[in-house]
Amino acid sequence: MNPIVRLVFFNPVMNYAVWSIRRYVRRIARQIPAGATLLDVGAGECQYKPFFAHTRYRSTDWCGTTDHHRYSAGIDYICPADDLPLGNASVEYVLCTQVLEHVRHPERVIQELARVLKPGGLLFLTVPQSWEEHEQPYDYHRFTRFALQAYADDHGFEVEEIRPQGGRFLVIGFFLTWSLPTLFKNTFGQPGFLFAVLFFYPLNFLIALLFFLLDPLDRKREFTMNYECIFRRK
Repeated sequence: MNPIVRLVFFNPVMNYAVWSIRRYVRRIARQIPAGATLLDVGAGECQYKPFFAHTRYRSTDWCGTTDHHRYSAGIDYICPADDLPLGNASVEYVLCTQVLEHVRHPERVIQELARVLKPGGLLFLTVPQSWEEHEQPYDYHRFTRFALQAYADDHGFEVEEIRPQGGRFLVIGFFLTWSLPTLFKNTFGQPGFLFAVLFFYPLNFLIALLFFLLDPLDRKREFTMNYECIFRRK
C-alpha cells in the first residue's frame, strides 16, 4: 500500500473511526488468556485474527453481502449471526465489531451470542452511532448507549463498559475530511477516490487535526462515531 494512503487510513487524526476500533481490539485482546476460545462473529476478512494469535480463534460470517467481501475461504463457520452452529455455553469470549447495523433484528443476534457464551464469558462489541450508509442494501441500524444497555439487560448480560469512540468534533471533522474523496468516488469510482485522498491530503489533514484537537472540549460525547462495549454473561 502507498505509504501516504497507509498514513491516511491508519492514523487517529485522519481516520479516527478505523483507528479507534483497532485500538479497542488490541486492548481487549490483552484481556484474553492464552489458549482461551474466542469467536469472531461477522469476521469478514478476519483482519483482527493476528491480535488473537495466543487464543483458539474461530470466525463466523454470512459471506453474502457485497462483491468486495468474498472471503468465505477464511471463515470457520458460514452462517447468519443469529443462528450459530455451536452448542450452548461453548465459548469463553465473543468479538462482534461493526456487525449489528447489518442485521434486521439485532436483539436476536445478542440473544444468540448470550446462548453460546459460558457464564461469566465476555462479549466484546462495537457498533456505529454516526456513519454513512454502507454495504447497501444490508444497512439497517445506528445505536445509542441506551439501546446497548437495554440489549444487555434483556439478554442476560451485565454491562462492564459502554464507551463512546470520540465526540462531536471528531464526528464533524471525520465527515468534512472525507467529503471530497467520497464525492470523487461517487463520480469517478475508486481511482477518483484515491486521487482525491492524495491530492487533498494537506487540506484534509489540517481540517482533521483541528477537529481532533477540539474534541476534548466535548465532555458529554452524546454524538460519537462508535460505541465500544464489554458485556459479561450472567
